[in-house]
Amino acid sequence: FFYHSDCLDRIWKEGIYIPTSNSITELLDIVDKDSEIIDCHVEEHCNLKHVVVRKKLKPMYCPYCHSRLYSKGTFTRHPNNQVLQDDYVLDLTVIGRRWKCSNPECDYTCADKFDFLERRKRSTKIIPILILKELKDLKKTCAEVAREFHVSDTYVHQVFQQYVDMPRKKLTSIISIDEVFLNICSEYKYALVIMDFITGEILDVLPSRREKYTCAYFLGIPQEERDAVKYQITDMYNPYINYTHRYFKHAKPICDSFHVIQWLNNLINRYITEVKKRYQERDRKALANKNQNSNKEFETQADSDEVYILKKAKWVLLENSDNITYFPRCFNQKLQRTLDTYQWEDLFMKLDPDFDRIKLYKDLYEQFNGDYINAPDQAAKRLDELIEFYGKCDIKIFNAFSRLLKTYHDPIINSFTYLKVEDVNNAHKSLRRLSNGPMESFNNKPSNLRSDSHGVSNFSFVRNRLLWATRDDASILGVPKTPEQVHRYTGKKRGPYNKH
Repeated sequence: FFYHSDCLDRIWKEGIYIPTSNSITELLDIVDKDSEIIDCHVEEHCNLKHVVVRKKLKPMYCPYCHSRLYSKGTFTRHPNNQVLQDDYVLDLTVIGRRWKCSNPECDYTCADKFDFLERRKRSTKIIPILILKELKDLKKTCAEVAREFHVSDTYVHQVFQQYVDMPRKKLTSIISIDEVFLNICSEYKYALVIMDFITGEILDVLPSRREKYTCAYFLGIPQEERDAVKYQITDMYNPYINYTHRYFKHAKPICDSFHVIQWLNNLINRYITEVKKRYQERDRKALANKNQNSNKEFETQADSDEVYILKKAKWVLLENSDNITYFPRCFNQKLQRTLDTYQWEDLFMKLDPDFDRIKLYKDLYEQFNGDYINAPDQAAKRLDELIEFYGKCDIKIFNAFSRLLKTYHDPIINSFTYLKVEDVNNAHKSLRRLSNGPMESFNNKPSNLRSDSHGVSNFSFVRNRLLWATRDDASILGVPKTPEQVHRYTGKKRGPYNKH
């Protein structure tokens, strides 16, 4: 609860509580006309503020026979974790009375109800709103939020599902599609994410990328909305690319340039591993001969210099030449030499006769990928030349790369489309290439949520949590769902647990 600091400071500094007609509203911002504060004091040594609230005394009548009610005694409740603005902890005590009808023929009984308390709960009605606010941070798990508000994590789950049910947003002209690994169950291993490329906002999350889910979902979207999609950005997963033929017939498929280079790097990395295995096999044979001549058995042997260099300097081939940082000379303990970046490159290249050409051919494509800004027609001519060159090359990994470029020729060419996007200060417009970069950065969020939560099992909760945390205009339901609507009854008996 938030309070008016001037009024509260005056009351606590004087050490005397002066009741007024609206003191409970001024002190705790609680709306309850029938309640009053009967005591308040502060313990400075432990930053604790005590406030006692009770119902005002007034005549009570039976709603059935209209006889007077008499008090059968009082009850006390201590609502959980009330919030103040000055780092103090509020100990709120609520005192109520139980009532019984004075008519002996009437068995009516009741108890005082406070408007700011949830029925049968040890928390106030503002606690659900504060819980929802904390769940905006994806780094916080439900267990952490539950400990903060002294409730159970089951209650946090229930509150979120009662108040949050995020709708699907309308498809935009440029959408990005990718999967994220949630591993909810064997059926829901990979969830499908749809993002607006321009704003980076998540339009929707599907439980699975399987066709039986995606087909029903996309066909359920109005035809006019699907026809408005002009570009669809994906990786080189054929079912995603085929969406343009099945659902977005007016859209151009785009293969993200990052995934094309990643595919080539995977081939090069395999080749480096094969070279490393050849040196390891050489070392094993040398060790076997040594053991035979010395009549000794050695359980292990340190990596040779060649194997060490192949493990530590893969970046020579895998990293873009423009992104390599040239560091000064430093001493290497394993090699017992002082080396700089150029010497590392020279040592690595000498380990295989094809490394020089692999580096040269890879740089050809990376140079092509960086050129031809907003010039798809010129890029198409150059790509045809590269496909022919790689196809005739005597290095097998580039033969396979040539077939890949030929298969995804048009989506790769479409990726050279650039858009004019205003910068943050709206000072000028800059060119922005169509890619899945924003989507790849978002995919870390659900992955981290799954890891921090030690696994997830409820897709609806995960979907709403992601959309709730990432949308700026996210809103709660005007009429919350009932506990029966959100609770999943499995029929299994609940085991032991620690309640906060």
